[in-house]
Order: sequence, then C-alpha cells, then structure tokens
Amino acid sequence: MMTLEDIRGHFRRHDPFSGHLGIDILEVGEGYAVAEMPLDARHRNGMGNAHGGAVFALVDMVFAALSNADGLYCVNAQTSIAYLNPGRIGPLRGEARQLRAGRRLSTYEVRVTDADGTLVAAATVTGCEMGVPLP
Repeated sequence: MMTLEDIRGHFRRHDPFSGHLGIDILEVGEGYAVAEMPLDARHRNGMGNAHGGAVFALVDMVFAALSNADGLYCVNAQTSIAYLNPGRIGPLRGEARQLRAGRRLSTYEVRVTDADGTLVAAATVTGCEMGVPLP
C-alpha cells in the first residue's frame, strides 16, 4: 500500500482538476480514505449550496485515493449517487470505504457531509482495476 504522501503527490502531479477544486486527501488506510474540499464560490450552485458537480468530484476523488492506494490504476466504472441534503457549510468531507474487493471489479461506499455533519450525499462506486502501475 502506498503512503498518504505518495498518494497525495501522485494526484497533485496527475489530477489538476482536483487541485483546482482544492480537494485535499487527508487519510488513506486499509479499506478507508478521507478527503476534504472547501466550499467557496467556485463550488456553489445558483441557490448558494454545494453544486452537485462539485459534490460528485469529491466522491470521485476520495474513491480514487482509496482504490489506487495499492499502486495500480483503478478507474470509476459506475457511480450511483443520491443527493440527500444541500451542503451549506464548508468544508465538505468525503469518506470512502471499500465494501468488496474483487479480482477486477470492486465496490466502494462514499458519504459526503458538510461541516455541521449534515449528510449531503451517499454514493456507491464500482471501480475497475486496470492492471497498470501508477507512474
């Protein structure tokens, strides 16, 4: 398993979009990862709440941190996301857990909360192992 600093460095170098959004990977452990994203003007929709696309990007990034922690590329093959409450107070926090590890396909659960603990979104992500080492 890669260290937290190795994973952070990889995504800093190879994922400029997550950097643009200010997503920070905070923890990566066996079957678990945490990331945060600020909630400023670039992340808000017309009603002033967290934009669904920004929430989805946080889901995808915390999934990526966890699923790539073994040093092999794993890509998002499918995501089902439920937007449950508006995210109003930043930062947003994404927590991913691996539910099932298969040979090629794995399943992850990701929950996003805002700073007051409100559950903003819940997602199930299917990751597809590509068998290619991270650079």
